[in-house]
Amino acid sequence: MGKDSDRRGSTQTKVSRDDLKADHVRLVQREKELAQQFLEVKGVFQKLEEAYLSSKGTFSVQRYGQLKEMIKGATSDATINSIKGALNGPSTGESGKGGLAALLQKAKDFSSESQQQQSQQTSDQSDQASGSKKSSGKMSSFMKKLKDFTGFSDEPVADEDVMSDADLQRDTARKQRAIQHHTNQFSRALTKLEKLREAYQASKAHAPPKRYQELKEMIKAAVADKFT
Repeated sequence: MGKDSDRRGSTQTKVSRDDLKADHVRLVQREKELAQQFLEVKGVFQKLEEAYLSSKGTFSVQRYGQLKEMIKGATSDATINSIKGALNGPSTGESGKGGLAALLQKAKDFSSESQQQQSQQTSDQSDQASGSKKSSGKMSSFMKKLKDFTGFSDEPVADEDVMSDADLQRDTARKQRAIQHHTNQFSRALTKLEKLREAYQASKAHAPPKRYQELKEMIKAAVADKFT
């Protein structure tokens, strides 16, 4: 028995440090994405509650229409599909493209501003820059030789590079728990909004006086439990 257990233990595949680092990087990014997305989801419920409270001073006839618009806004296809997308996996598609496009645009703007500043320099400044460039070129050559000799690098050090294997495992476990917490909260939010949408649709069969009361109650139920 003892030999068999030793043999099974020796055949277990040990996770490499590269695998630990890759998992940690992936989970850190995923947790950040979910945290940002959940702030937006919480904002939907906060906006619904604030709109409901601010409408209390409005006459019932006008408020009746406001209540309907509040619910339709909170339960829009865009909101519900966004939550479903967060539950299904990392965000892709147009939102990702938009982020990349914005980043590229910022880079272009920065490049344009830099070129404008360079064009406004005087000839004297250009001469000084030319002399400085020669000097800096010599220094750069010296620093390159020094870095080659010492093994020093300008490359930024990732968090994973300075963490021990034990630290990577512990923080990976923390990130997994945080992701699970976000996932549970997304599920709660999705259930609330889908229930609110269904109740709204069902209320259409009732006369306005009764439906007015139902709309108020369904909004209060949706915002009653706060998210953490």
